[in-house]
Amino acid sequence: MAEGLPVVAAIPNYNMGAHLRRLIPQALAQNYDAVFVLDDASTDDTVAVVREFGDDVKFVSRGENRGAGANRNQIIDHVPDDVIIHFIDADMDLETPETPLVARTLMERYAASGVGAIGGLVSRNDGTQEPYNYGPVFSLWGNTVAGFLPAMFDRMRDRPRLASAIHRAVAPMMRGCPYVLAPPVAEPAYWLHEGNMLIRSNFFRAVGGYNPILRSHEAQDLAIRLEKIGVKRQFDPSIGVFHHHIDVRGRNRSKWESAARNHLIREHGVYRFLTDH
Repeated sequence: MAEGLPVVAAIPNYNMGAHLRRLIPQALAQNYDAVFVLDDASTDDTVAVVREFGDDVKFVSRGENRGAGANRNQIIDHVPDDVIIHFIDADMDLETPETPLVARTLMERYAASGVGAIGGLVSRNDGTQEPYNYGPVFSLWGNTVAGFLPAMFDRMRDRPRLASAIHRAVAPMMRGCPYVLAPPVAEPAYWLHEGNMLIRSNFFRAVGGYNPILRSHEAQDLAIRLEKIGVKRQFDPSIGVFHHHIDVRGRNRSKWESAARNHLIREHGVYRFLTDH
């Protein structure tokens, strides 16, 4: 079903001109059907950097800073249905050759299972996988019991035997969570790391993209809304990127996370938050 679908690279950006100069040539060398830079009103040299690549890169900007989710939504007006969007954060390096070909193959492989969004592998520069490539449903269970486990194991990399023993004991509570000390394997997921994610444009459009109000927890909210229309999500490490992890949220991170958490509970219901797992 997905064979032959166009694949576009959508690169959300805010003040990462220096990294765009690294990433754009990588994307252009991958033979995407189009490469977009989605800009969130950057104040650095982003515009000048993108201009260096001429018509090979499509620059999209509303000229107003609205946050990562609203910025990603700009792609909706620039692609038709039946396009595979590959969201790649601007501070990534592409690791997988022939990414568009792999993207088409993955969409075809999982389409029969109702999957419309696929998260790839996000690794640090040293090759270790980031703890939150994907995660469980946003709920009391997912945010308290399961939510802290990937980060805990990530901090135990120098104590693999102890980590393995603990993992065997808590594995039943890690449903939907990655165990980052083991090689990554493909498995169904609830929410996906938006920095390296494939999604069918018609599904992304159907749910209105990311909630533009949110400046945190956008991935969890998107997953809940995809779930409501029957679109499944899948993690598959076949498409990999390296993350330079440039933090553009700074001191606002905790404030935005708290506001987003409260909004998701109100938006999707207290009962769902307390009972869903």
